Amino acid sequence: MSDFFKKLKGVFVIEDPNQPTTSQPQQSNTPSTASKEAAQNNSTPPPSVQTPYKPSVSSGQGQVNEKFSDALFKAMEAVNVEGFDYFEFKQALNNLASMPMDEATRYKSAFAMAQTMGATPTKLVSTASGYLDALRQEEAKFQQAANNQVQSQIGNKQAQISNFDAVIKQKSEQIKKMVEEIEQHKKEMELLKQDIAQASSKVAQTKADFDATYQSLVGQIQKDIDNMKNYLK
Repeated sequence: MSDFFKKLKGVFVIEDPNQPTTSQPQQSNTPSTASKEAAQNNSTPPPSVQTPYKPSVSSGQGQVNEKFSDALFKAMEAVNVEGFDYFEFKQALNNLASMPMDEATRYKSAFAMAQTMGATPTKLVSTASGYLDALRQEEAKFQQAANNQVQSQIGNKQAQISNFDAVIKQKSEQIKKMVEEIEQHKKEMELLKQDIAQASSKVAQTKADFDATYQSLVGQIQKDIDNMKNYLK
């Protein structure tokens, strides 16, 4: 881990919107869906045609995740420029956080020091925007990876369920001796539904965690940009 990366982690406070105070992110454990088996009477008629199974993907409330924070920090580290830029200005702001001064005074005081290092409002806003661009590119990569996970973990299983449903429709027209085979397929379908429920929850929670981490970082930088535009004139 580079010195700059360590400084990034120290400068940016990743705020979890779900927590009233700063704390370590907690892992969300989603209970697995209980499998359902209905006892069948061999004397009953063949099963009726079933409608295709359509899983619902839950969108849980995300939590700030350290893994995603590190990934976003690395993206920011990659665009850091030599000399005094927004990052160093952010450090100066943090150093003044405990001082008894209002926000405008804090920004102006930090900028007074930044000017001695050759900083200008234009350069600070420009480099802060560069960090935002890097974060947005990282978010686009994540969205693509998340979509691929949905396809690989859910889409293929949905296709399997459709295939089993077609088999059940065909076997439902056969004689009584085929019932046991049909019931076996139904059990396999239930297992696939279980897998989909677990995969859907995991993908949704992962996406929500990333979104919360991303929004926390972007919100801080955007606020600084707005304040710099307002105060540093």
